[in-house]
Amino acid sequence: MNLKRDGNAIVGGLVALCVLLALYLNTASSESALGLFLPRERAVSAMRYLPVYSYLGTAETNEVFLMDTTHGAEGYVAVTAKSEEPVKIRLIAPGGLERVYNVPHTGLVSYYPLSDGRGTYGIQLLKKADASEGENMYVQVLQGSCEAMLFDEFQPFLRPSSYVWFTGYSDCVAEAARICSGQSSDDRKIERIKDYICDNLSYDELLAESDDQSFIRDPDAILSRKSGTCLDYSVLAAAMLRSQGIPTKVVYGEMNGAQGLHAWNMVYTSSRGWFRLDLSSQDNGIAESYVADERNYTDSGWY
Repeated sequence: MNLKRDGNAIVGGLVALCVLLALYLNTASSESALGLFLPRERAVSAMRYLPVYSYLGTAETNEVFLMDTTHGAEGYVAVTAKSEEPVKIRLIAPGGLERVYNVPHTGLVSYYPLSDGRGTYGIQLLKKADASEGENMYVQVLQGSCEAMLFDEFQPFLRPSSYVWFTGYSDCVAEAARICSGQSSDDRKIERIKDYICDNLSYDELLAESDDQSFIRDPDAILSRKSGTCLDYSVLAAAMLRSQGIPTKVVYGEMNGAQGLHAWNMVYTSSRGWFRLDLSSQDNGIAESYVADERNYTDSGWY
């Protein structure tokens, strides 16, 4: 045995370990000082369900349509669409139910939930046709299928999607981490997030009556604006609750006594199962409790 050589190797290894440790501590200190990252345990909670894509990327040419169907177990599909015309994606669930979403046609990747359980989903990417074919006519540009062998039923309702978007850097995620700090009970986290949203948002009657009723909302923009419609309340709640690992749906449909479409949440805890959470109705004085009465609601869809 060459003790001198072995001793030198050990010393060299310890020096390298010390250098790596110093670099790590310096990086962590810099990140903390710049406020770029959440505390480590909270970042992991927010980031663990972020969607990824296998081969899609930003489109470089004028018109591109791509589809990634390899994430059925995680409950979503990813698409890239670049076109001068509006684009939609149609997801056809195993039972035949169809859900249609608007797709950003800027060439960036976007994500859509497989929200109707396990099985094979049909997927159609549609582009708006020329005006000569009809004002609201769309033509199919890409077709595929995805096998949704979900890890569990909650996968589509834990992850960000293009309709409930957040990352580890989102302001709404940071606020959820702050107000839920030290809480281990999902019921207590839901209570705190509910109180936070109702304390910080006010119902925007003018926006509710306007024509700007796109289903795509930015949770951070809602938080910054401090007002919104029933859909804004629901999207912000979904982003904050999902970032804390609590399965949450954004549901739209009809509510007794309300005109037009209404939006609310379905939230899951192990102690209660799925239950309705209607924050805008409670905050607007329409309902006495944020836990909604099932008899007053008719679901049209969810994501």
